[in-house]
Amino acid sequence: MTGNIELRLYRYFVALCEERNYARAAERLKITPPTLTHQIQKLEKDLAVRLLDRGKKTKIRLTRAGTSFLESARNVLHQADEAELSARRTARGEIGRIEIGYMITAAYSGLIQRLIGNFQKQYPAVDITYQQLSTVKQFNAILSNEIDAGFTRVPTQYPSGLSGFTIYRQPIMLAVPATHPLAHARGPVPPKALAEEPFVSTSIEFDLAFKRHAEYVGNIGGFTPKVRKRAEDLTTVLTYVSSGYGIAAVPEELSNCRMPNVVFKPIASNIVPETVLAFIHRTGESAPACKALIGAMRAHALKKSSG
Repeated sequence: MTGNIELRLYRYFVALCEERNYARAAERLKITPPTLTHQIQKLEKDLAVRLLDRGKKTKIRLTRAGTSFLESARNVLHQADEAELSARRTARGEIGRIEIGYMITAAYSGLIQRLIGNFQKQYPAVDITYQQLSTVKQFNAILSNEIDAGFTRVPTQYPSGLSGFTIYRQPIMLAVPATHPLAHARGPVPPKALAEEPFVSTSIEFDLAFKRHAEYVGNIGGFTPKVRKRAEDLTTVLTYVSSGYGIAAVPEELSNCRMPNVVFKPIASNIVPETVLAFIHRTGESAPACKALIGAMRAHALKKSSG
């Protein structure tokens, strides 16, 4: 029966019970007292229950059924208000769920923790989850709606349906086995000193952009890097370096990773290659929470570029 009752009748009844007077309740509701009287009578008719004791004309008194219904009516109004608030907050991007892809370098740099941490303070009701994925896998996952956005390498060209912008830059360093003579040399390592050294790099499938780091070091030193080992992720790259397989050109943020038997050395060059990360997302994203995240990330990128 209550499912057919209009929500405004609940509001009228609660207002009348709280004011204990038709005139005051009508004024609060911005309707006339006769209209309020008619609407309360309609409510009783819909319920087929008498809610008010009309024996006393000087004062509004509830029947036992009316007292019980008042509590229920307040609960209904509270739930309606909560539903309305939730809808408005969702529309503003304050409530929702976001799946974010990331590369391990973004985690080691503190970028994700800092930026997403700040976003969560502003939007605490947005549930964010992470997935560690390579660049190509992030592209595919966003386009197939498996994730919503990501922190990845800046591509030469964004695939159709994806957009992004640079959000982070860091220089490249050399990861050297601790037993290697270069690990104990003072100062930055000249690229020419690496001409005969074996390198460890990522697989072509893992990340096309990262593979170019070793090539860039070779270009500076005037040689083609001799890649001895390739790995599917940067942690495995460092594991090979730790085992003495060779040297790797890695993002500076990986120096925060305390891998045993690995020493990180800067590169001696006027122009040191950089690792550049982008924040990527679907073009024309419409989900409010995702739009709020994109706006927050873009604001950070603009602040960095202007600073």
